[in-house]
Formats: sequence, C-alpha cells, structure tokens
Amino acid sequence: MFSPRYLPLVLSCLLLALAFPVKSRAQIYADVTVAGAVNGTFTIDLQHDKTPAAVANFIGLATGRRGWLDRLTGAIRSDGFYQGVTFHRVIAGFVSQAGSRAGDGTDGPGYVFKNEIHPALSHDSAYVVAMANSGQDTNGSQFYITAAAQPGLNGRYTVFGRVIAGTAVCDAINATPTTGPGGVPRDRPLSAITITGVNVHGPSYAAFDLAQPLLPTLTDAAPVLRKSGAATTLGYDHRALSEYFGFHSADLTTWVKFHGGYHGSTAPAAGDLDVTTHATGPKRYFRLGRADYTTCANPFIPTTLAGKSLYFGHPFFATLIVNSAGTTGTWVFDAGGSTPLSAYTYTPRPYSGFLYVQLASNGGQMSFDRLDYTSATGGTFVGRTSQPGFSNVSGTFSSSP
Repeated sequence: MFSPRYLPLVLSCLLLALAFPVKSRAQIYADVTVAGAVNGTFTIDLQHDKTPAAVANFIGLATGRRGWLDRLTGAIRSDGFYQGVTFHRVIAGFVSQAGSRAGDGTDGPGYVFKNEIHPALSHDSAYVVAMANSGQDTNGSQFYITAAAQPGLNGRYTVFGRVIAGTAVCDAINATPTTGPGGVPRDRPLSAITITGVNVHGPSYAAFDLAQPLLPTLTDAAPVLRKSGAATTLGYDHRALSEYFGFHSADLTTWVKFHGGYHGSTAPAAGDLDVTTHATGPKRYFRLGRADYTTCANPFIPTTLAGKSLYFGHPFFATLIVNSAGTTGTWVFDAGGSTPLSAYTYTPRPYSGFLYVQLASNGGQMSFDRLDYTSATGGTFVGRTSQPGFSNVSGTFSSSP
C-alpha cells in the first residue's frame, strides 16, 4: 500500500521527468501488402535517422517520388516501383527477398547507391529488413527480410528497417514451397507472392527529405536526333560522373537497348552517338537517359586507363602499362621481365573501377573487382587471381600520370 511519507519523493521524480522528458525516436512506417500464395500486410519500422539514403530510396521507389528506369522500354517512370513485384527468392530459415521487377534478381531501378552501414543496426534477429546487393556499393531496389538472426551478413548489407507487425505474414512467405537450391531458377516460390501495395506513414514522414545526396537521380539526357546524308546520329548532354542508357523502337511498343556506359571523372568525348544501323525502316524512335551521380560518385574514378601506368604492391609487385588507345598493355615485374597482355578490360563504375588482365606469357588471370581510388594517384584494390594460393588478394596501388 502506498505510504504518504513517500509522496515528496514521488513528486520530485515526476517533476524531474517533466523537466527532462525521454526522447522517442522519430518514426516512419511502411505497410507492405502481399497477395497470392500468401495474403496479408506487414509493417516495417524504417530507420530513417540511421540510414537516411536507404530509407529515402525505398520510400521514393515505393511511392513513385523517385524516378526509376523501365528496362523494357527505356522510359524513366514515376509510379510505384514495387507494385506487382514478387518475392523472387525465398530460403527457409534464412531470408525472403523481393524488389526485382524482372522477377529473377538481375535488375534494379537503373542506378546503384553506396552501402550505408550503421553500427547500431545488425542482423540480430528475425524480421530485419536490409538491402540486397551484388557486391559492395551496388544497392538498388532489392531488399530482404531475415527469418532468423544472420550475423554473417553484418557489415556487408545495409539494414534499414525491422518488421514490427504482421510477422506471421513474413513467416508464411519464408515457409512457402520453392524450387530449392537446385531449381531453375533457384529458390523461387512455386506460387507467386506479389506486393500489391506499399503505404508509407508516420509522424516523421512529412518532414523527411527524400533528396538524399548519397542517392543518384535519373534524368533525360537531352537527346537530339540528326540526319546527314545516310548517317543518323543522336546528340546528348555529355556529363561526367554519369551513366547513359539508350533504347530504340520501331513501334513504341518493343524497345531494344543499344547504348550504356558509365563515365567517371571526365565527361564523355564530345560528339554524337552513331545510330545509323538502328535508324532503319519507315519509323524509328529513340530514348536516351542519364543516371546522375554528381552528388555521390567517387570523383577520382577515371573514365579510361588509356596511357596510364598502375603499380600494384603486395602480392604482385608489378606495373601495368596501358597503351594510349586503352585497348591492351604490358605487365612489368619488379623482379625483371615483362609480358604483353592477351586480354584487357577496364570498366569505370560510380564508386570503384573494375580491371581484368590476362598475361600472354603464362595465361595468368587477375581480376581487380574494386579499384578504390582515394585520390587521383592511387588507392586500394580487392580482387582475385588464377595463381594457386592467391585466389583472393587485396592491397594498394598507385597510378600515373
């Protein structure tokens, strides 16, 4: 029974609580409704205060407030990306994955954004929501929901939410029969589970800024079709830190991609795209768009390695000298000797470069999956080789000029 002698202490505690109120975390929620083999709605508590870019991306795609590329037509769309998307990969006891409009996990919204790992968010239980990716800094539209704690995923995937209601729906999704690991396609539900709606709400939603600097944006590349004699060209805006994608069609129904590529720290060479081979028949339509990475890309990623020399330290201790055309090169060993390359590929990407070389002398292959430039003159690398004992390698490199 409450004693009056404790009344002064209780009143002082109440006054202290009023003077120093407990701050509650701002809240934004997403109600995801599914139908088909599983019917129901689950609610995600979005961690926008810790992973603003990932949450802004999810909300923007879900609501149509963020443009995305329709890979069937080349059009930049502004309707709900997730409407009609299925859970295409389900592994019982592990994760349930969705967010691929192609339904096979091979696509995204037409751009990628960097990992956003927060130390307070981890795969510590079931119902954690995180971005799926195909490697570091390749987040797009695909996400997964854990079916149990998955500590092995920590540090590699961006956790941006947690299911707080409708967990039975998530359990049913994860328990649905699939093609299994040996199926074609693997781990696909035998009966479709389709997202029919995403409703975003919460007291912090209205004030949340979807224009996060870590996210690229899609825009028209200002194409201009020109005809000169038998030649047909397509002019465009020529921007650095941008990825271009072009499509053509004869009937505005069936579209074919004819151009794509990222341009790093230098703008693409001035001039038009030659589309003469595509400009056949009585009518031909073209679309040319651009993913603008100027607010988030690594500004040191070169568009080409033509004429450059890259020195790789441990475990290679060798220099790659690329010819002026950027088509091949020579591998020079510190210990003496050199060999021409039988294969060479360099691909710039928004956050790192990809380099593959094969030595003509012994067929040795080296795949530098990430050339992470920390300055214009070098950085770190992560890759693989065909040499026994060096299947996975990492280290530093320098670049000149």
